[in-house]
Amino acid sequence: MQKKDYFLKLTPTDKEVAIASVGIRIKDLKESDFKTKIIHLIGQTHLNCGFKLDENQLSQTIDELCSDLLKCNFTLSFAEIELAFKNGWKKEYGDFFGLNNATYFGWVNAYTFGEKRLRVKKTIADAKANEGKEPEKKTPEEADYILKEACLKSFDEFRKGVAIFDHGNVKYNYLVKVGVLNFTKERKEAIKTMVEARVKAEVIETKGKAETIEKALSRIQPDSIISASKKEALNQFFKDLADTETELSDLL
Repeated sequence: MQKKDYFLKLTPTDKEVAIASVGIRIKDLKESDFKTKIIHLIGQTHLNCGFKLDENQLSQTIDELCSDLLKCNFTLSFAEIELAFKNGWKKEYGDFFGLNNATYFGWVNAYTFGEKRLRVKKTIADAKANEGKEPEKKTPEEADYILKEACLKSFDEFRKGVAIFDHGNVKYNYLVKVGVLNFTKERKEAIKTMVEARVKAEVIETKGKAETIEKALSRIQPDSIISASKKEALNQFFKDLADTETELSDLL
């Protein structure tokens, strides 16, 4: 059984944790690389929260933060650190007061010892214990039902103000496949242009002092622009439905 087969037993949100957990452990990163990644993550977090980054404060506290994370949370992958920060600024761990080491460390600890991560670890362990057994295959009808329900749930959450990320663009691809989301070529190009400009602006805003703009922009992968454009298109589609008081269930 391949690792990806373990993920079939997980819910979409738990799958995000499982995927993050197989990344490179922070203890295996060069300390300088880890520090650079954390600085970039903190900068991105400030952008997501609409806060201005205090670079003087960051320079005085970054070494201690990195040291504590490597000492207390060394079994985590960097992808899990990113997920902990995302959950944190989305307030999944409750309200926070300021962006500082106490907040960051609290987020990472909440993720490390959280019920979701422990549940995912148990699910994967159970799947490995049953390795070699023939898994039950979902019928096309069952797979279609699961995707349909996931899209309906996402639309309900969108109307409640929950941010929709659509990891892997699964929901977008499904809605396109069934002919429900059918933006024109012109609108797709406009979305891609807007997303590309936004990503470039974020990269330039958070680039290191010694890094040139050209080098910072070179980190942007074409696939990431395509994925981000699909996510934006899905959000715009949901907004169109909400604005016209159209139920997604009626279209599916």
